[in-house]
Amino acid sequence: MQHAVGHGGFHTGHIRVFEPPRTGAEPVGHTEIRSFRYVYDCGSEHGNAFKSALNAHRLSCEGRTDILFVSHLHSDHINGVERLQAIAPAETVVVPYLDVIERLIFILADTESGAVSTSAREYFGNPAGWWLNRGARYVIFLEADDGDAPRPGGPMEPDGPIDDGDGDGDDRREPMALPERKGPGARLAHRLRKPSGPVPEGLTAADEKRREANEGAVLAGAGSYIRLEWRYHEYAHWQVGDWILLPYVHPADKAVRSRFQRAVTKALRIRGGNEEKLAAKLIEFLCSPQKTKELLDLYGEHFGHGHNALSMSLYSGPCCRSTGSANDDRRWHRYGWPDADYPHPFVDLAEPVGWLGTGDSALKQKLRRDAWLNFYQPYSSNVGVLTLPHHGSAHNFHDEILAFEGLRAALATTVESRERVAGMRGTLAAVEARGIRGYVVDDRRTSSYRFWCGRIMGR
Repeated sequence: MQHAVGHGGFHTGHIRVFEPPRTGAEPVGHTEIRSFRYVYDCGSEHGNAFKSALNAHRLSCEGRTDILFVSHLHSDHINGVERLQAIAPAETVVVPYLDVIERLIFILADTESGAVSTSAREYFGNPAGWWLNRGARYVIFLEADDGDAPRPGGPMEPDGPIDDGDGDGDDRREPMALPERKGPGARLAHRLRKPSGPVPEGLTAADEKRREANEGAVLAGAGSYIRLEWRYHEYAHWQVGDWILLPYVHPADKAVRSRFQRAVTKALRIRGGNEEKLAAKLIEFLCSPQKTKELLDLYGEHFGHGHNALSMSLYSGPCCRSTGSANDDRRWHRYGWPDADYPHPFVDLAEPVGWLGTGDSALKQKLRRDAWLNFYQPYSSNVGVLTLPHHGSAHNFHDEILAFEGLRAALATTVESRERVAGMRGTLAAVEARGIRGYVVDDRRTSSYRFWCGRIMGR
């Protein structure tokens, strides 16, 4: 569901796994095995609309969020995080990894727009501590793509067993001395990759063998993801559940960034030293209005105004291509309409059910767009809904990002009458010209976009 929070971002998802009744068992009906709730971005410039949406999430999730994904650090995407952590806290957080220069770029962007806060300055000094002090138990910092990010692999069969040496057991073992088997289970398994760059102080390298959430803060490599898995009983192999949460941070503009870093270190009169020393000096500068202006001048000189730095996209959808017929009940089916409060029992469409959020990704730039398209290309037939980058701004849009063969709808998340987004009408016209429905999700509750989908799993 893309909530109607006005200019900002608040997307929620609910993954539920059920066990059908056993043959001849009473009562008739499905039993929920496990459910998972996730959020992608949590902020808005429209306080009342956001408050209403956050309260609706709190009620629906019973005060618990399993995973929070944050696309980037601009205030309209994160200024509701502290309220989320107070009423429906997320134990696991996935956020782009930013070194001290990238963090400086973000804080200067917010300073330029008048949205900077003491909380943002606290984040600048200690990103891991910022999250851990707000109720997160496990923070995954995701590296940006270096141009060759690996994509998730796995069996082509949506419900194939997983045998990757994680010691989960084997269905062929029929133990005589073991206790009675417990029932089926489900999990969101972490499939994290080792980072390619150095691991800074305060973070540890992601453990590729660990499947469950840990504690503390880790640095994970591009291509990491989280996948739904299930099994028949506690001694069985885990099976692919055919749903993944796949984040991706697009490449940085290294040339401009390097020039900016050289200009900053020259202005600070720093020679050599480590990242911690640079961060401490920058915090000192940011406490001085005169020196902050000097940094803002450097920022404007190198990036211009309204610069969009690193942003994380998120694909939530099937990890395997649909191969069955439209009537196959093991294929994903979509239920209900976007403006319905509940699934409509008579609406059952074999349409793509994947949802791809883009945050503020600068996809007008060919370098970033090509890498982004290459990464998500395997899911082209699964992506049914796309949230347009930077709320539909023409400065971040290129019609090549609409090339997903299954795409049915594209969303702009803003209040059109406020004219906060440059060229949004032109972006939506390009969407409609492709035969794709364009929607504006503003601050009116009826503009929320949602749907339900499901499939039968198992042998």
